[in-house]
Amino acid sequence: MKISQQIHNQSTWFTLTNDHNISVIISDFGATVIAINTPDKDGHVANITLGFMHSHDYAKHHDYFGASVARVAGRLGNATWEGHQLDKNSDPNHIHGGAHPSISYSHWGLIKLIKTETQVGVVLRYVSPAGENGYPGRLTIFAMFVLDKTNKFTITYFGETDATTLFNPTTHIYFNLSGNAQDRIDNHQLTLQADAIAETDTNKVPTGKFLQVADTPYDFRKTGALGKQLAKLPNGLDTPFKLNQITDSHPQLKLFDPKSGRRVAIHTNSNAMILFSTTGFEGDFLVDGNRKMTSQLGLAIEPQMLPDAPNHPDFGNIVIKPGDPLIYQNTYTFN
Repeated sequence: MKISQQIHNQSTWFTLTNDHNISVIISDFGATVIAINTPDKDGHVANITLGFMHSHDYAKHHDYFGASVARVAGRLGNATWEGHQLDKNSDPNHIHGGAHPSISYSHWGLIKLIKTETQVGVVLRYVSPAGENGYPGRLTIFAMFVLDKTNKFTITYFGETDATTLFNPTTHIYFNLSGNAQDRIDNHQLTLQADAIAETDTNKVPTGKFLQVADTPYDFRKTGALGKQLAKLPNGLDTPFKLNQITDSHPQLKLFDPKSGRRVAIHTNSNAMILFSTTGFEGDFLVDGNRKMTSQLGLAIEPQMLPDAPNHPDFGNIVIKPGDPLIYQNTYTFN
């Protein structure tokens, strides 16, 4: 188990490495997952996420590659809550915690490094002052990234506040298990334990209704090839899936690439995962230093509470109060 640090311009990258050739790189800029390197079935190690080789690219391209998203991930309808006017950065709505500033593109402070015989990790902190992006309360967010010897990578967000406010973070990782974005995700096999999705309007804000996935292209309860399902969805996936189980440790999502043999299983204590298939996402920039961003090059998996939760009573609680912290935890297990 090893941990190392490198300075990249004005940010620090922390590399967590276990004894099975798995490593994770974390940046203090946006508490960002820069890369997750895992071996394929032949032992060749490559990055299974989309990202950049240089730190300045993260500040330049605001597509949340690997970023921690807070205070609230996803959209909030009408950019208001309890009479507070939030940042309208997705007119007329609010998205990913606001942009003035974006917590995903701000520097986080280093609290401590973790190194034991069984795990290595880093803890970062961001303090969001009262009024930032319109939110009440001074919210302190701790992000803990830990890689252990059993090939589990765990991200834990801990929030505490001095006034009632909202807290619903996520990590916006784009996965591509082919390694170094060699292939598109069409042949990836996806399994997701979700009987329903949250219906959204034309602005991608939830309406409050749930739609059953049975007999629709959104049904991934049995393992299937992503490309086959995406071919039935002209705009691809940018969809909140309501998870069936949120209390046990069994993964709710499994992703497998038959060609590389790589797998990732994800468990969250939140009640949803938002899947974004990058369908139609064409960009004039390189990801992983070697490939131009193209449609369906990655699958963004965003574990969180259902978006727009404060406006829908059965979407779950994201209200955080003084003396009553909220903890969100997502675990990624690699083969």
